[in-house]
Amino acid sequence: MDPKDTIPRGDGFVLPRGPEAPDDSAISERDFIGYSQLVASLYRCLNDNSGFQPFFDAFQSHFRCLQGGILGLTLAPIHMMYGWTFGYPEGFEQWFINSGLPRKDEALKTFAALPPRHFDSLLGGDASMEILDLLTEETRAWAAEAGLGDSAGMLVTRGRDAQIVFLANRHRSEGPYSRQEILQMNLLAPHIENAINLHHKLYHTRADNSSLSAALDLVGKPMLVFNELAQVAQLNASAREVLRDHPRLFVTDGPAPVLRSRHAGFNEELMAAIATSVFNARLNVHDTVTLVDGSGDERLALCFTPLQDDGGHGQGALAELICFSSSRDVDEDRLRALFDCTVAESRTAALLMRGLTSDQIAGAEALSIHTVRQYIKSLLSKNGYRRQAELVAALVRALG
Repeated sequence: MDPKDTIPRGDGFVLPRGPEAPDDSAISERDFIGYSQLVASLYRCLNDNSGFQPFFDAFQSHFRCLQGGILGLTLAPIHMMYGWTFGYPEGFEQWFINSGLPRKDEALKTFAALPPRHFDSLLGGDASMEILDLLTEETRAWAAEAGLGDSAGMLVTRGRDAQIVFLANRHRSEGPYSRQEILQMNLLAPHIENAINLHHKLYHTRADNSSLSAALDLVGKPMLVFNELAQVAQLNASAREVLRDHPRLFVTDGPAPVLRSRHAGFNEELMAAIATSVFNARLNVHDTVTLVDGSGDERLALCFTPLQDDGGHGQGALAELICFSSSRDVDEDRLRALFDCTVAESRTAALLMRGLTSDQIAGAEALSIHTVRQYIKSLLSKNGYRRQAELVAALVRALG
């Protein structure tokens, strides 16, 4: 590709411009920059206990939202226990908590029923639909008075007794959320989950947590923090357990521990991914770098996210470890619903999850290598991923 036909991204990769740019279902360069800024504002909220207002401000501006927030809810029936909100009139939260409306709110019920870390909207991008027709009588009057046009949201996490839902309403003058906007929200979804879980552990437990690193010990997901020297500053108990049993990955002993692999080729990729994320934090680039250890039946995806302090200075990187089995049957109906793909594309995605290469998928499915590559290209474009490893990690996170 001619250099004049590309857009540098700041991390060694380029994006096509002009006639080779992705279609309307893919994320544009402008939207990708906006997404990166949202990720940065989200993780900066972990620097104090004041909540998520900086992220809400950025989210509201980027997606032209009317109001929304992060709500802690009981399971059945749904009652609101707490929340961080934006855009509502003063006193609304207290009224809403005591009104009994949460258990009758169609948006909350819809989003709470979604798979975790998956955004959707009530109208599904259909401008011919009227949101008031989808609401109960109890909530219709409030929605009409507020000028509600659409609502998007996700289930952040669900525990034994409670759940957390993120939602964002939009005024009817803005029209419904588009498919591309929901796509961008789904790229944010795992970061929203991580940030909310870590904020809870840092500021809303009885433990004495003084830093993001210490909070990891109270988070169930296997996670590590790397400092600016690419050393392991902290790994939680879940990560220790994963690495203890892993045949290749390990953390070295000594005063400057690092994450390494016994497989020489993968070790080079691992060191490059960590260093890239650390440098991205310093350079204000907020891409997630994803690797998948593909040896054997038991697989491990590593997702690295740059970390910055409130002043925008690099603070290292956060890594999430996702374990899965390559031989486990994949729920292809759910796969198609979550990743907007055809039956043929879902078969390719399922085999990608199991670690097969394009050539191996072509042989297994009796397809040409060109057809398989087109399926993968379509999956990447539809879901906003730039690299195949990122797509595989998203598949594993949702279905593994």
